[in-house]
Amino acid sequence: MKKLLITALVLLGFLSSAFAQDEVTFSILKTDGSTTSFTMNRDARIYYSDTQLMFFNGNETVSFNFSEIRKAYFTSPQDVEEIDNQQFAIYPNPARDVLRVNNIADNQEVTIYSINGAVMKRLTVSGDTDINISDLHSGMYVISAGNMFSKFIKM
Repeated sequence: MKKLLITALVLLGFLSSAFAQDEVTFSILKTDGSTTSFTMNRDARIYYSDTQLMFFNGNETVSFNFSEIRKAYFTSPQDVEEIDNQQFAIYPNPARDVLRVNNIADNQEVTIYSINGAVMKRLTVSGDTDINISDLHSGMYVISAGNMFSKFIKM
């Protein structure tokens, strides 16, 4: 199931759009609250095994257990200030009928993907918004707002 989460990220096309810039940053927000960031150049690679996400920068590989990862996202140099000021957050997690999304930029497109990468919902929101997820089946989903991602569980 974790492989599918990473596959969904790749399928979303964020790597291809990110590399349209000269340089981007790939960041991992860990479950302990710390963040690890990597500068991605054209030689960098992100891949996974059964239990780990791996980042290769051209010289060395750094691994993270999927259980350590809360959120993964890409930023370009012009995006950094906006993302630092914006604390994208969702709750409750797990959720039953309503998912609360906090601190979304005005008229930001939010997309919910199934773990297989299929678009389940797409809507435009602003600020703090409640999203009705009662029509989704139980399972794990990925939500994106701009270039930020988070995962959540629908009960």
